[in-house]
Amino acid sequence: MPDLSSIAIVISLTLLATLLQAGLRNSRTCLSQCAALLKKPFNPGQTRAELAREIGDLRKDGLVRARPTASGDAEFDKSTNAMIRARSLDALITEHEAARTHRIEKTAIARQVCHQAAELAQMMGLAGTLISLATLSPAGGGETSLTGAIGMAVGTTLTGLALGNFAFIPLAGLIERRARTEDEAREEVFEWLQMHAQVAMPRLREDEPLTVAHKSAA
Repeated sequence: MPDLSSIAIVISLTLLATLLQAGLRNSRTCLSQCAALLKKPFNPGQTRAELAREIGDLRKDGLVRARPTASGDAEFDKSTNAMIRARSLDALITEHEAARTHRIEKTAIARQVCHQAAELAQMMGLAGTLISLATLSPAGGGETSLTGAIGMAVGTTLTGLALGNFAFIPLAGLIERRARTEDEAREEVFEWLQMHAQVAMPRLREDEPLTVAHKSAA
């Protein structure tokens, strides 16, 4: 079994190497995506219920007199508020697509950083092995020193392999699955929202030009 100092060294070197390779911005994105896993997942039923109130007010007051409201979901609030400010359904679609693209990009960055960390963890484990063997002195220490060096070398290798294959790679998969599930749920809610918002949009009646022409002829 590797001692705690060996484990700490491998983990510290892995995190430092990942930060240097991925950069501060991408590392922050990865951390935020990991932290999001601890929060409650997106609830489409609750969001749809909150948006239903806004759609009801929109049908009642009309798009021109509607005011921005809060549904509890920042992404949908930003999209609906853009629609109300611009008085246009296109603004709703544009804002939603921009938010979705941003979500997908963050997921891709987090997944890439996790895979980088997995590769670096195995490299750091191997580096720990080489360092352990390099510090072994043939002149002194005897059998106890040799056993300790070999044990530390094997321990750092196992730590790197475990850290990469049982921590970072599964974490990347978990982030991707959560993001895919949330995206599918959000798309269903958005299609529902778009359908009801389109009904509430002001439009001229199809028979209005005919009515005007008929009055002119009379």
